[in-house]
Amino acid sequence: MRTDPVQLEILMQQFRSITEEMAYALQRTGYTVFVNETADVGVALVTPEGEIFGYPRSIGIATFANLNFSDVIAAFPSYEDGDIVIYNDPYTSGGAASHLSDINVLKPVFHDGRLVCFVFAYVHSTDVGGKVAGSLSPTSYEIFQEGVRIPPTKLCRAGQMNQDIINMILLNCRTPKDNWGDLRAMITALKVGHERVTETIGRFGIATFTDAMYDAIAYSERRARLVIERIPDGVYSFSDYLDDDVATNIPIRIAVAVTIKGSDLTVDFTGTDAQVRSAFNLFSMGKTHPWLVYKLMFLILTLEPDIPMNAGIMRPVRVIAPEGSIVNCRFPAAVGLRTTLGVRVQDAICGALAKALPEVMPACGAGYMAPVVFAQPDLEEGGLKVIVLEPMTGGTGACSEADGFDARDVVDLANLRNNPLEIVESRASVLIREYALSVDSGGPGKYRGGCGCILELEVLVPDCVMIARGQERHRFRPWGLMGGGCGGKAAAFMAGADSTELVDIGKVDSLRLSAGDIVRIVTSGGGGYGDPFERALQRVLADVLDGLVSLDSAERDYGVVIRQGALNLEATTALRAAGRQVASDSPGLFTLGPERIAYEKVWTPELSSAFNRIIFSLPIPMRGEVRQKLWTAIEHNARQGLPADVGALEAAWAALAPRFDGKAIGATRVLRAAA
Repeated sequence: MRTDPVQLEILMQQFRSITEEMAYALQRTGYTVFVNETADVGVALVTPEGEIFGYPRSIGIATFANLNFSDVIAAFPSYEDGDIVIYNDPYTSGGAASHLSDINVLKPVFHDGRLVCFVFAYVHSTDVGGKVAGSLSPTSYEIFQEGVRIPPTKLCRAGQMNQDIINMILLNCRTPKDNWGDLRAMITALKVGHERVTETIGRFGIATFTDAMYDAIAYSERRARLVIERIPDGVYSFSDYLDDDVATNIPIRIAVAVTIKGSDLTVDFTGTDAQVRSAFNLFSMGKTHPWLVYKLMFLILTLEPDIPMNAGIMRPVRVIAPEGSIVNCRFPAAVGLRTTLGVRVQDAICGALAKALPEVMPACGAGYMAPVVFAQPDLEEGGLKVIVLEPMTGGTGACSEADGFDARDVVDLANLRNNPLEIVESRASVLIREYALSVDSGGPGKYRGGCGCILELEVLVPDCVMIARGQERHRFRPWGLMGGGCGGKAAAFMAGADSTELVDIGKVDSLRLSAGDIVRIVTSGGGGYGDPFERALQRVLADVLDGLVSLDSAERDYGVVIRQGALNLEATTALRAAGRQVASDSPGLFTLGPERIAYEKVWTPELSSAFNRIIFSLPIPMRGEVRQKLWTAIEHNARQGLPADVGALEAAWAALAPRFDGKAIGATRVLRAAA
């Protein structure tokens, strides 16, 4: 370390203070609800090489502390004071942008003509063009469908704004006024960061500032390694699933193997499914991308909360992400719902780590993050109004010492807040009929999983569209730990203006609505931890009185009898003494849920591995069709009582291969080589 330890601590807190002031300035001056209410924003201080050395903790995106900007910075041979770079395209920014809706800006800071660092800001834009209002649709399969692509571009050169670039961006979105307001807020945040960095250099000197910039990253790395060393060495494997790829009903398998060796940690995604013809892909370039590892950072910070947040925390972590897989896709795959994928990736990582640290890791959270976007005609100015009604989430998983939090899962990735209903109803032509926690959605356990939530609304004007991207856990429940039960599944319902009956509509992609229509969205709950029959009686009673657990669930899942708002101790004692059908429907550490157990009776790890070997052997354009045909063949065999194993898979492929092998594949390879 080049910096005195006391002075380094002062400067690390100063770096954090600068970024938090930037983030609050961005939130306060932001134009859209998703910025000034939800706070889906991010800021950072970045070294000239592209690593983050200063990051906020109290506001904004919490996951991107190890985001790497080296490819963006290298896009230009030189910088001048007053430059601002803008970009949103993953494929031309080295993954520094992860989907098109995130508009990013980066500004160099100079001192006496020397480039000292960069200041960074970003917002999630409500709309950047594309095929649907709000830009993000799970059924998009090419990035061209997801909005305007902005490669790293000089928005400002030496302080002079490039109005042509601004005009081009605003022309390609449905909400130009909103986007222009949020862009100006980002520029304000950059100005604040630039001024505070300059003031800090003036106070401490340029040498001390630059030394501390690098020493802060090294300090966090050293502290993180000490935490990793406390995890028992070994290889810990687990898998989890997205419900389907939208284009088909085939679940998407995410397989991880976490290897701990001393202070080094490797996450290997070998066995994870190939990229899909929908928007659930991530362009990671095989890097230690935040969307692949952020829960590891949160684990380290949970065990040592005072470690400064910067790129150093993830330096001990290495990722193996097969090219062409869903976690390392190839152009031009759609990537708009990388959040949905990233959340499930973290569930798989947490499952693996639960084998190493069962007393530390919680049960699975809801794994649900679905901002509900509402588009309606703008009768005053023409065009559309596009509003994010709510960033819908579910419950967190319970742990060995506490219940899960209700309706707060996934919020850790962005410090996201819900939108006040008064703001929602003032911005959008909807009436919120119910916004509440969902009874019995938290997984039963000695410690209960957090409950999901319910949003029910009535549309007040005709010709509207709702998009609720990222709806998940409609099929596979969030798993419980140590005998705890699974969290409840998610659902969505609709009743037309001429009906009072709510009908299950599955997942919402682009739902056309008119005046009088009612939509009800239910999110999943978190898994429980420990035997539900060991839950304190007063806790069960409190949950029933609070409307979080029903009387039926209290008796069935917890062995607690409640009558007229009070415990019936005699009946409860008898019920618990008599025992009950074990809440955990799978032996051992995990409660996986009946749906997953039934699925994996057919799709064993061996069958899934063989399936992926075939898919990955094919050129990417052919994978989708082969994947669907082979999966359908195995499912058909399973339903008919016929062999549904590796041998059956090989037989199905042998029958199918002539259509996708030989001349067809050869011609494709020639075309790809020529391109």
